[in-house]
Amino acid sequence: MRELAGSPDLIELVAAARDAGHEVMLVERPMPDAVSVAALGRAYDLVSAPEGAALLGAAGEQLDFEPGPVVAAAATLWARLAAREGGAEHGPTGTGLVALGGFAFRPQREPAGPWAGFPALLLRVPALAVTRVRGRTYASPAVADAEELLEIPASFRAPGARKLEITPARPAADWEAAVAEAGRRLAAGEAEKVVLAREVVAHADGAVAAAAVARALRAAYPACFTYLVTGGDGTAFIGASPELLVKRAGTLVTAQPMAGSVVRGADEAEDDRLAASLLGERFLAEHRVVPAWVAQRLAAVSTSVEDPGKPEVVRFTNIQHLATTIRARLVEPAPSALALAGLLHPTPAVGGVPLDAALRLIDELEGFDRGWYAGAVGWIDGRGDGELAVALRCGLLWEDGARLFAGNGIIAGAHPAEELEETEVKFRALLDALVA
Repeated sequence: MRELAGSPDLIELVAAARDAGHEVMLVERPMPDAVSVAALGRAYDLVSAPEGAALLGAAGEQLDFEPGPVVAAAATLWARLAAREGGAEHGPTGTGLVALGGFAFRPQREPAGPWAGFPALLLRVPALAVTRVRGRTYASPAVADAEELLEIPASFRAPGARKLEITPARPAADWEAAVAEAGRRLAAGEAEKVVLAREVVAHADGAVAAAAVARALRAAYPACFTYLVTGGDGTAFIGASPELLVKRAGTLVTAQPMAGSVVRGADEAEDDRLAASLLGERFLAEHRVVPAWVAQRLAAVSTSVEDPGKPEVVRFTNIQHLATTIRARLVEPAPSALALAGLLHPTPAVGGVPLDAALRLIDELEGFDRGWYAGAVGWIDGRGDGELAVALRCGLLWEDGARLFAGNGIIAGAHPAEELEETEVKFRALLDALVA
């Protein structure tokens, strides 16, 4: 690991490497103390496998296997790899041995259909990791001559898309009917809350370049997690998530679950009025269950948990959310960031309460395979530290199109038309980034 002079643009590094035929990933959050990582090439992959998780070499050969629930099994494999490779070397967090990627909403199920290029879990140790932390940039090679990847020149960029044709994968009226049915079943006591998502398909009149979309998302949502994960079939999963699933730094853990949202106002006064509406009982009832659930899960592996008991309103470019920041001090030996992500996922913010009942409702009413939507995406290092976001405000891109995903928490008494409108607001994050 060495510090690089200057401050290379991570998206440009990823774009050049991908154009040159290398596998790439990116997790970026351009904030003062945040960690951003670009992954160029491949040294190892941690992937889901029947009855567990496997460690694969650069050529795809299986090097190790761990049985059990996929995320927990992958966390065990990661600890073994870090011990063998000396991954806990001294240096800034996010440097040395590092892996990027994530897992599906249902990590025990292999995604199907358009998600053919994505296993249920994929965490890649790149040939070269380029990490930015506190204004400094570091290169961590995992194979010989990996730093040559820093010298790949930018390639020609095809004209970008200027127009989109948007087609709901399911008629809006059908989705509203599903929301109404969910409301009836919730009122009957089948569950307290369920999250229902929609899918739309965007066809463009030009190239939809993943790097260009990432640049647009970074510019529009600087406080969010911009992420890009390439699939084995040439697709790319990309998004700008506002929601932190879990961050581990030593024995300190932070989570910031979100539930409840409204649009931004036309001016500051309207912003404040809409934000005040989020603190009404309707939204608070939806929100309360999420931080309480997260705090309860963390309590099982912590010596102390700080839950403020009161949410705050956080504002992004086109939307405002209720969020609660929860902090905990882990027991020793501390579970890794990946193990903690498996413990917390899926939160009620993306699944529902009780979870088993909510998942049944999702299967019966939603009508599509979520794949990695509402799963987790982020980075982990050899010390066990890491940061994973909930995979929201996202899309699955191909050459001239994309599948986009957005969902809402539904409780008894929900208004289908209002829920539909809220998903349209969430779709805008990706739709605006797809066009030049």
